[in-house]
Amino acid sequence: MINKDFQVGLIGAGRIGKMHAENIANNFPGVKLKSVADPSIDKEWFESLDIENCYTNPDKIINDDKIHAVLITSPTPTHINFIRKCAINKKHIFCEKPIALTVNEIKKVIDIVENENVFLQVGLNRRFDNHFQEMRKKIHDGSIGDIYTIHITNYDSFIPKFKFLHSSGGLLLDMSIHDFDMVQYLTGSNIKEIFVNGNVFIEPKLKEMGDIDTATITLELDNGIMCSIQNCRQTHYGYDQRIEIFGSDGLLLVENDHENLCFLITNNDTSRAKLKNSFIERYEKSFIAELNHFFECIQSDKKPIVGGSDILSAVQVAVAGQESLKQNLPQKVIR
Repeated sequence: MINKDFQVGLIGAGRIGKMHAENIANNFPGVKLKSVADPSIDKEWFESLDIENCYTNPDKIINDDKIHAVLITSPTPTHINFIRKCAINKKHIFCEKPIALTVNEIKKVIDIVENENVFLQVGLNRRFDNHFQEMRKKIHDGSIGDIYTIHITNYDSFIPKFKFLHSSGGLLLDMSIHDFDMVQYLTGSNIKEIFVNGNVFIEPKLKEMGDIDTATITLELDNGIMCSIQNCRQTHYGYDQRIEIFGSDGLLLVENDHENLCFLITNNDTSRAKLKNSFIERYEKSFIAELNHFFECIQSDKKPIVGGSDILSAVQVAVAGQESLKQNLPQKVIR
């Protein structure tokens, strides 16, 4: 529970920025979202929330002495510049992943944040999902013995707009990055090798960018665990999210989160409710939990548990994956 009033700003009011703003308004009475900056604000949405200022220039948020922290949810290529400015102005930072698209840029960000002595939390929200937290707990208490294999299914319900895809960094840096982080988070072991096989089935324009919309990824971890990941930008049937972990003493499985748990079986039919429609619905609680952690860290002067080094590790895997896709060969992860 946040019991001390402090003010925050939000840079970027697209889909995920709006979600974070609404989560603050509805779940954190001790936090005031003072200002939002976006080049094209949704006026009706803005007026529905108790937000004092709406800017097109993010510097007005960054230079505001009354704002203690800034949430950065703008397009990925803008992140590094906003983080640098916020850090110099002594603002604590919550930034959606990835914080930059190259390893060297992320290392620079980490150095800037540490030198300015501000907190940086990265939006790897699945670490805050209660189902995955329980899975991790059972792994580490030995419930399934030694882990042999991991299989992750990560399918989006519908493909994002091409404008987003163009600036996202590609499938591996935008979508698969969550899976790379989850494998390392769940097991406590780094990924040492990756092989990516992918293709374009949904959005032909991606071929011009050298990107893909569907992938099969094979990983080997430092401790020998094998992992397979299935990624796709579109299902039409819902947001398909599953993790299966097989070990010497049993199996751990986190299945899909449906709209409700009703499962009908008759002699004529078998049916159940649809899957959640998007990441916002599926991970609703984890998005709130990660913000709660961020605000509590600021209040208690305690470093967030998900920071620059975590996204750096996942991006190093993604970069090796991009090279694997290009060469059609397994690649060692360079750290």
